Amino acid sequence: MSKMNVEVMEQLLKDLAANVGYDLIPAPFDTPFEEASIERLTDSKQFFWTVPASVLNSKEHEDFRKMCIEADIIDTVCTTSFSWPSDEGDHVVILLIDVTRRRRGSIKFVDATAWDISDETDMAAVCNMLIHDLFPGEHHLAFQMNEDAMDEGLDDCWNEQVCIYAACDVNSLHPNDYLHKLGYGKAGMCLVADVFDIRFPITAKDIAELNKPAILLSTTGKLSPQIIEPKKDVNYIFDDKMLLVPNDGYQVDFEFALQLFGKEEVLRQLPITRKITLNDMWRVQLEQSGLYKKSINDLLALLNECNGVADNS
Repeated sequence: MSKMNVEVMEQLLKDLAANVGYDLIPAPFDTPFEEASIERLTDSKQFFWTVPASVLNSKEHEDFRKMCIEADIIDTVCTTSFSWPSDEGDHVVILLIDVTRRRRGSIKFVDATAWDISDETDMAAVCNMLIHDLFPGEHHLAFQMNEDAMDEGLDDCWNEQVCIYAACDVNSLHPNDYLHKLGYGKAGMCLVADVFDIRFPITAKDIAELNKPAILLSTTGKLSPQIIEPKKDVNYIFDDKMLLVPNDGYQVDFEFALQLFGKEEVLRQLPITRKITLNDMWRVQLEQSGLYKKSINDLLALLNECNGVADNS
């Protein structure tokens, strides 16, 4: 990368920092991520420290990462679309260092690799992701955006780009270690909506009308899955609850399902700082093998369909 390009990138990072109330450190691409660099950093209480993505989970930088986490000074880690000047295969990552720490005990991760902050709309998108912990809705964005870009890039994908994680559980600082990316069609996986009818919000009437077992989930904190049997007196408070009823044609192994909904692989696909919604739950991916089998009626119907095709060929 040419010196001019580095200068342009530095100015863009400086603009991004200023937009969200931070300073960019001096010599942003020449300050190693190590304890000895601290004396060279700005005296500001809120500043951007740029580092190559390779330091975020490398063994070499593990001790210093741990020290920063324990000191509770890292507010946000943001991966950008820029390549590191001396290594085209590495990304520029911004550590938002905040000694005032409004978000004590947690670290926010932002994946901004899909956004080019040299573009005005993309700059606004990244600013919004850095400022807002949750997608605030189109009328409450801190930085206004083109409507199409907002719908396609933010509203639909916010949970894939922004996540807040308890600092005590953070080892790596790489956003992609904590942000879940949807992968439709992934081998051996199915979506919750493929197998279950999701009912939310729910009432006592929903329970009374059950004609098959279902799974009750909490929409706050951990999912705390429970099996609900039909035609039984159920004394539950249904506030902050979600009901998953197996779709017709699926014989669900409920004990296996309860195990799945307690797994970290499932919990990490859901927002951790607010109540989950139907829109969050339908796209959660589950292990397909062992979760269910098709009912005998569906298998017979499929067999008859195949026989019909063979007879007509």
